[in-house]
Amino acid sequence: MNAIIKGILTLPVAAALAGCCNSNVGTQPAQEKATEYVTEKAYDVPAFEKGYEHGVSAMYTAATDDALYIAGGCNFPDVPAAEGGKKVYYKGIYRIATDVKGKWEMIGELPEASAYGVCVQSADRWIIAGGMNSEGASDKVYSINLATMQIDTLPSLPCTVDNAAGVIADNTLYIAGGNGKAGNRMFALDMQNGTQWNELPKMPSQPRVQPVLAAARNAIYIWGGFSPATEEHEAIVHTDGVKYDIAAGEWQPIGDVTADGESITLSGGTAIAIDDSTIIATGGVDKDIFLDAISGRYELVAKDDYMYKPAGWYRFNSRLMQYSTSNGEWSILSTDSRHARAGALLVKQKNSLYLVCGELKPGIRSTEISRISIR
Repeated sequence: MNAIIKGILTLPVAAALAGCCNSNVGTQPAQEKATEYVTEKAYDVPAFEKGYEHGVSAMYTAATDDALYIAGGCNFPDVPAAEGGKKVYYKGIYRIATDVKGKWEMIGELPEASAYGVCVQSADRWIIAGGMNSEGASDKVYSINLATMQIDTLPSLPCTVDNAAGVIADNTLYIAGGNGKAGNRMFALDMQNGTQWNELPKMPSQPRVQPVLAAARNAIYIWGGFSPATEEHEAIVHTDGVKYDIAAGEWQPIGDVTADGESITLSGGTAIAIDDSTIIATGGVDKDIFLDAISGRYELVAKDDYMYKPAGWYRFNSRLMQYSTSNGEWSILSTDSRHARAGALLVKQKNSLYLVCGELKPGIRSTEISRISIR
């Protein structure tokens, strides 16, 4: 279950108004047409690198008006994770034309094999920060020009960062959470003139590994994430969120993520701001099952059986959810088994979102890239 990412672009989601005329009763008031979110399979992953065809998690993705890009990621292509298999990391960069019936092309390689990093996009700049591979965690930051595929190096992070989340707001790149020293810290880099990262006030919570993050209304919103047990605190799976006011430089609590009358976690999920008032989120683990495992209690299943349950047993979040920055409330837009993944990514293209790969249960990756059409 790997997190990661995330971006901001603008999409009009206001409902269309439909007029109606009846000769007997005169002109009727315009009726509001509900917005539909329809999820369907768009593509399978490419098969250029040996093992990639099995699907990957914690990869990187970007989109232009006419193409979808993916890169990196990891899986267990030979021996399953449940049987002690070796995790393999990938470095290929792939493109598929979406305005025609395109085919995947391998168009380049990352400087090193990578997964679990932060992935954000600003116009034609695709930023990949931190992450890890078989050699360990990274502090490297790369900028890929989607028009030329030139890869430039940006200032390194203050520490290695993996399983964090990031977003670009007002031409500043923000990265929050993650393993190790990243914990509950947030870093910022001016994308125009910055030569080094600045550390901002820490989140007012325990560390958040694999959180989701989005930016809207001059604020950074972060939900979910987990923290293993340490000498200072017990294991925790966060169900709440916090908001960072960019202008004030202060954090505020924003309450729990709620669905179907209960608090849920978005740990391992993915989120994206659609416009200044709407954030979409989906996927992630089940808080009770995951906490039972990371705490070492194993009250819901024997430890030796944990990796062998069918995908449905893990109860990954299948809801496509909407958060209103205006009233601070969550609502469910749709429910679909295709959403029930951890370590997937959402990316926006015109009137669609793509949900890219991820895992269906611990150790088992999805080969599918789904399209969520907004109608």
